[in-house]
Amino acid sequence: MKFEKEEDRLNFVTEILNHPEMLREVRVREWLAEPHNKDLYEECRRYLEGGLRLTVSEQLDVEGEYQNFIRKMKSGGQSRRIAWFSVAATVVILISASWWLLENSLLSKKQEVMPVAEHIVPGRNQAVLITESGEKFVLNASQGESREVGEGVRVEYDSLSGINYNLAEGGVVRYHTLRVPKGAEYKLTLNDGTVVWLNSESELRYPTSFVGEKREVFLTGEGYFSVAHDEKQPFIVVSSDIYTKVYGTEFNVRSYGDEEVHVTLVQGRVSVKKTEGGSEYTLNPGENARFVESVPEITKVNVNRYIAWKDGYFYYENESMESIMDDLKRWYDFDVVYVGNRVKDYRFELWVSRDSEISVITDLLMKTNRVGIKVNGKTLVVSEVVR
Repeated sequence: MKFEKEEDRLNFVTEILNHPEMLREVRVREWLAEPHNKDLYEECRRYLEGGLRLTVSEQLDVEGEYQNFIRKMKSGGQSRRIAWFSVAATVVILISASWWLLENSLLSKKQEVMPVAEHIVPGRNQAVLITESGEKFVLNASQGESREVGEGVRVEYDSLSGINYNLAEGGVVRYHTLRVPKGAEYKLTLNDGTVVWLNSESELRYPTSFVGEKREVFLTGEGYFSVAHDEKQPFIVVSSDIYTKVYGTEFNVRSYGDEEVHVTLVQGRVSVKKTEGGSEYTLNPGENARFVESVPEITKVNVNRYIAWKDGYFYYENESMESIMDDLKRWYDFDVVYVGNRVKDYRFELWVSRDSEISVITDLLMKTNRVGIKVNGKTLVVSEVVR
């Protein structure tokens, strides 16, 4: 895919930034594999994050600014292109209402922006591999490494492609556990070719090779699965006491401790059930199953809310402050204290990169003039704003 005009390349990058689900498309991944395209995308994304703060409190002529931006870009020059990216970022945010807030129009009252501790930083690619014998391997290498982790079992791993399994002929099948701590995420390719993305504070237990009539893994926390197709050997994810069965598809499972379990289908088809002997319920693409009791509540949803984390974004629509903070504290590894009876239930819309500094997100939330956020070490204190 090639663009003859720089304007067309910029428009395409803008489209990707407005629709992060496009990052799953093969054509987009191939296009971003080209260094000059990747550089342009990253440059726009950085300026976009810088523009987030501006657009929350200022009103612009969106169409006028966009046309002005295009005219400047056409006049050429790398330095001029960079200088006008901040305008482009502002336009992108305003065009896509989900980029900023929110439930009500912004109030004129100004909210003081509190500095955020420097040691609260975005997460990284890191995990701990635990073998059946209890041996532990920390996986955080930026360069590719390979090591023997059992009888005939070798893994290759790095911070980008994650971990890949190679089982030698005659190798003994063992169960391994991949544990992802707070402030981290990791990617895993199982022996059958199934790819799993694990979110912060998550754990997956799985065999080094699948044998028998089914491929069964056990999840705690959150994972996105792209399952290799095999009609004869269904793939089953067990999370809490929820069983999700597929033959080849893409879906997300969220199962954190006391939270409700969510199974979200992106493509293909899955069945879900409560307990191994329970009744099965089928999901279609774009549907989410929420388990409270034995019968799931199945609804049509915007899947971005449930899978954007895999593509590097936080994405919320009419989400409570408590839910947003639950995600943030896992990724940035901090604690939260709430002051006020209602602040947990305040609802917001927000879409921002997971690479953002935490201050970018807290500034956005505070500029609604509904909440105040202060920092005490690695604890955020969230309070109501008294009007």
